[in-house]
Amino acid sequence: MTTQTATGAASAQQGQGTHHFIITLEKPGLLSATQEGTFTPPPGGTRQDAYRLIYRSVTDQNPALNGASVGFFVLEPNQL
Repeated sequence: MTTQTATGAASAQQGQGTHHFIITLEKPGLLSATQEGTFTPPPGGTRQDAYRLIYRSVTDQNPALNGASVGFFVLEPNQL
């Protein structure tokens, strides 16, 4: 299992994003990966849009995860 900050569409271009996410993708018996990072949704963006962008970013970084099942996904405001 790997843990790293996502880049590309799933991260803020400057500083920390407005939301923090953790996603775990799994191909049972073959591969699993967990990534975390920050994300700033575009105006009018939805949670589903964010999920799809984050999933795509993670699978673009690791093509072996294409088609993987989501074992865990959380997206919350990035503030204490």
